[in-house]
Amino acid sequence: MRPRTTLLFLAVVLVSCSGTEDDTFNLVDARQYWASTDKNWQEVELVALEKGKSLYRKNCAACHGKKGRGDATIGAPSLLNNAIIKGEINYHTALIKNGKNQMPAFAQVLTEDEMFNIAAFERNAWGNHDYRIFELSDK
Repeated sequence: MRPRTTLLFLAVVLVSCSGTEDDTFNLVDARQYWASTDKNWQEVELVALEKGKSLYRKNCAACHGKKGRGDATIGAPSLLNNAIIKGEINYHTALIKNGKNQMPAFAQVLTEDEMFNIAAFERNAWGNHDYRIFELSDK
């Protein structure tokens, strides 16, 4: 490859592989975003919620929607006031891991920590306020 072509190729690769704004966050913004709840969030919890939000947008929003409202036409339920989101934490995380019906399994795509972060986000976004996920983990 000629030097100019190589440089152009590298520039395209760097732009394609660079993170989006959803990949980064600062704790001040995160603290403001999550301040509407009655919980005093720990820094580690805010990090998990923000990572979960980013992962949700990349892996779940296509079906469940950016605002968690779902899409009944494809069998993706709303996550607002959802019995699974409000229910047993282990069932919720197993559902992300193993999938069910039209929902694909994410065990081969996401790490355990990433699946935990998505569940933490879903359980605390859109008016869902279930802080137990942090109480029951060592995150």
